[in-house]
Amino acid sequence: MCKTFVKSHNLHTWPGCYVDHSLYVAVIRVGVDMTISELGSIGELVGAIGVVVTLVYLAFQIKQNTTQLEQNASMAKAVAVKNSNIALRQTRQAIFESEAVSTLFLMGNRDPSELPELELLRYRLMMQNITDVMLDIYSQTLETNFSPENWQAQGENLVLRVLDTDGGRWFWKSYQENYPKNFRLEVDRILGISVLSSV
Repeated sequence: MCKTFVKSHNLHTWPGCYVDHSLYVAVIRVGVDMTISELGSIGELVGAIGVVVTLVYLAFQIKQNTTQLEQNASMAKAVAVKNSNIALRQTRQAIFESEAVSTLFLMGNRDPSELPELELLRYRLMMQNITDVMLDIYSQTLETNFSPENWQAQGENLVLRVLDTDGGRWFWKSYQENYPKNFRLEVDRILGISVLSSV
């Protein structure tokens, strides 16, 4: 009986089949402690894996969101450019499709003081429409991180073609206060370069 008990519990004994009860209890306790410790280690491992998976998922989500934001920003820029071009094309179309408007534009550019009051009003509104498009292009370049080439290629050339005339300078001198200061300074810079180059 004693040998069976010892063998079944993997206990060492000595002649006489004497089992130290305190030793048996200690062995049992050690076995229980090791099991709890192992379970704790497994739990920590599972928790660590869960943290890693969560971080990987969050990183993926952030990347996806960043990509989406960049795409939205690019789309907004494209829409802004398109709207500015549409407004400019509509103004050009109004000028070249109507002989009366074309004549008004040419006469106003040469000498706005010769225009009757009603025609002068129409000329001013026409110039304001074109200058508003210039402001749109300039604002897009500054506020939406457009390439400066957009302003140089479209805006600066447009300023020179439209405002670097007698009528254009009249309009700008009379109504430039309707526009933001930074835009006014930029237009003055461009017109100033034109004046120096023509001297």
